[in-house]
Amino acid sequence: MMRVFAGVGAALLVFASATAGAAQDVSVRAFVTPGSTVGVGGSFIVNVEVAGSQRLDANPAPPELGAFARYLGAGSSRNMQVSNGRSTVSLTIQFRYQALQEGTFEVPPVTVQTEGSSYTTEPLSVTVSAQAPAGSQGGDSGLPGPQELFLATELSSRSVRVGEPVVVAYRLWTKVDVTSYGLTELPELEGFWVEEIPMQGNPTVEPRTRNGEEYTTAVLRRVVVVPTGAGQRTLDPMGIEARVRVQRQGVSASNPFDRVFGGGLLGTTVEPVALLSDRAVIDVAPLPAGAPEPFSGVVGSLAVNSSLDRATVDADEAVTLTVRVAGSGNLRAVPEPILDLPADFEVFPPEVSESVEPSTEGLSGGKTFEYVLIPRAPGDRTIPPIRYGYFDEAAGAYRTAETAPLSLTVTGTATPDGPTIGARRGVSELRQDIRFIQLGPTNLRPTAGGLAGHWAFWALMLLPMVGVAGAAVVARHQERLQADVAWARGRQAGRVARKRFAGARRLADGDDPRAFYAEVARALQGFVADKLNRSAAGLQRSDVRSGLEARGVDAALVDRIAECLDHCDRQRFAPRGSDRGEMARFLDDASALMSDLDRAVR
Repeated sequence: MMRVFAGVGAALLVFASATAGAAQDVSVRAFVTPGSTVGVGGSFIVNVEVAGSQRLDANPAPPELGAFARYLGAGSSRNMQVSNGRSTVSLTIQFRYQALQEGTFEVPPVTVQTEGSSYTTEPLSVTVSAQAPAGSQGGDSGLPGPQELFLATELSSRSVRVGEPVVVAYRLWTKVDVTSYGLTELPELEGFWVEEIPMQGNPTVEPRTRNGEEYTTAVLRRVVVVPTGAGQRTLDPMGIEARVRVQRQGVSASNPFDRVFGGGLLGTTVEPVALLSDRAVIDVAPLPAGAPEPFSGVVGSLAVNSSLDRATVDADEAVTLTVRVAGSGNLRAVPEPILDLPADFEVFPPEVSESVEPSTEGLSGGKTFEYVLIPRAPGDRTIPPIRYGYFDEAAGAYRTAETAPLSLTVTGTATPDGPTIGARRGVSELRQDIRFIQLGPTNLRPTAGGLAGHWAFWALMLLPMVGVAGAAVVARHQERLQADVAWARGRQAGRVARKRFAGARRLADGDDPRAFYAEVARALQGFVADKLNRSAAGLQRSDVRSGLEARGVDAALVDRIAECLDHCDRQRFAPRGSDRGEMARFLDDASALMSDLDRAVR
């Protein structure tokens, strides 16, 4: 998230270095600007003014405002006045928030330590309304009003069926100069399968007309959502903080002195403005009855084809059957095909690969299943058509996509109870001759010491047993890897995550921090998904939290993971030019967090 103010600590140290003309009585008060009423999504500042002191013994903690407002950042300002030879100094600490929920809420007291004493402010009241009150932005403050700067949620469709993709765009509309922005809130889209549409470079700026007025607009984020159930589904708002260039207070365009001395950049200042997009509602209708079996779950279009890597194969040899499903819609949800193979075929679980591309048109791409088949008897075999049912969105009716039948010629001879792949054949006896014991005189003589008295003898005797035990352990390990998918994913989670962290470390030396933070998020979220035996695609923050808490992970560690993932999401939309040192430190923190999670889950 983009920092709105300079750090409190640095600002207070600078102010603490100032000197005063004389000691003064200390007083502390709190107040809210721009007023005690703010609209949902708008920003307000809790000011703590310390009069009569130039230093603080400790930085005060920002007040905890619960769920009704999100903390954005802090800063400070100072003021000194001289009247009748007496100087008056004051220090103001500013805590900035974004309002999230309607209602009237209390800001708790703030405790300030200064001049060796402790002071506590009075509690304040803040009212959050559905819309920003008149004069809360714009007007004398110089900040843009809600009709000059706002964030809108745009949907490709507001009425769809279960499984039908919807493109969601978050568009910024402005009549003022926006210099930059940062994400403050990424919505948790419950009840949806979510696919992020990558943004190439900076957002594209274009002019648009809304309600007869001209705006400059840019899409800041696009996602494709697929509803997983019927009914009304609500998309929570996305929050940003935009930095806006505004006219300084007291600068008048009609005043000739202001035009000369206050015009241009000298007459403007950059101020942060918090925005929240509107909530959007999607009406999701259930699919009609009569879906063909097997049903793919795809709402859109679908095509299926299959192929064999060869047309002729010997009995007991492997042949590869490839089934590819392509089209538009949520292809990730397509299940494995149902194969109606001859009885003398042995089938192994498929290798599955996906290539689904989200775009402004929705979801499209393909999913491939590769099967290893072993025919056990010779003859001409036919692989029947493979079918998938889907709902044709354009025609509003169910359709069935199917492949053509495939022919396979199996040569050779049948092997009774033929072995499976990797099975060991018995050892054939090549000779059955009897070797007689040699008859005749023997020449026996005592030795200085028998083999049984030497350590090498026992080492050689035990070596086969150790080898057999080791082979049994390895075989058991391999069997468990194949039989227990959850255990296998958990065992390999660390290695996969470390490989991705290595890729992120290489990206940290590049010029695009967004790719770096995306790779860190992919590594951490993939690690969590493997530990929970869940698919990383579409894994929501709530799923991460509930899954880890169910595994007994400490709530504080779960909060650290959520904060790390949220930080990655925000930085993926940050402008270029991030500090490489900061990225390296963040990567070390993420690696340590993964290690802590690994120990907690284990």
